[in-house]
Amino acid sequence: MKLYKVISENLMAKDGGSFDYSKYVPKGEKKGKWTPKIKDISLCNVGYHVTPYWNMFLDNESNIIFEVECKGLIIEKGIGVVDKFVCESIRFVKQITPDFDKKMNTGNSNTGNWNTGDNNTGDSNTGFRNTGDNNTGDSNTGDSNTGNWNTSDSNTGNWNTGDSNTGNWNTGFRNTGFWNTGDRNTGDWNTGDSNTGFFNTITPEKILVFNGECDREIWNKYKKPNFIYFNLKEDYKKSFVESFEKTTKEDVELLVKLPNFDYKIFEEISGISKKMIMRKLK
Repeated sequence: MKLYKVISENLMAKDGGSFDYSKYVPKGEKKGKWTPKIKDISLCNVGYHVTPYWNMFLDNESNIIFEVECKGLIIEKGIGVVDKFVCESIRFVKQITPDFDKKMNTGNSNTGNWNTGDNNTGDSNTGFRNTGDNNTGDSNTGDSNTGNWNTSDSNTGNWNTGDSNTGNWNTGFRNTGFWNTGDRNTGDWNTGDSNTGFFNTITPEKILVFNGECDREIWNKYKKPNFIYFNLKEDYKKSFVESFEKTTKEDVELLVKLPNFDYKIFEEISGISKKMIMRKLK
């Protein structure tokens, strides 16, 4: 996967940044120097941000586009178009000079702006025949799709009319299966919600929590700890532990109050032991 960095014409960081890249740009055929390493990076906060889709970050034709190499790159997965990543250091490999038309498109027959594909009427598309914005797939009318033929937003599958689906042919939301008209299904052909099986029309009242049965209504009433929602880096358990280490005693108290909470099961999933939890609760 090629990655790019878009900077301003005066070789400064864009979007409010103050970093001066003039000492790090390539000279002739030689690559630039590595930028200073930044520790404790986080997406949209701290670090050098790069993108696989340079067209999504162009403000005008005076912006400068570089292909880059990265150290300490964090690739976070998400639903829809993941348009940028963060890393600890970058090195400019070479400048990219697209052949823009009047609307900043490098593709053909576009009526929108900043498109690299063809026949787009929206903006910042790298695919083809899109009428929405920020699509990397083809024939989408919604926004931020990486799949094809979607009419809603943030789908990675195909032929979806709902939002945030990773499967295909869904009309509901947040489905990972196929042909679902309900929401949050991982199986196929479901019209109910939150099913993991097939051909279901109901929403199950019982769910499994820590391998034990729990009423869905009861589970929904419990307040969940904030640290279980974390940015996934290369290692799942390491990311889980890092989020746990930064959280508060009050947040951990919410964890152990969850229905059917089990220290061994939680450690197997997260890498966070009972000893670590008890230390936080002191």
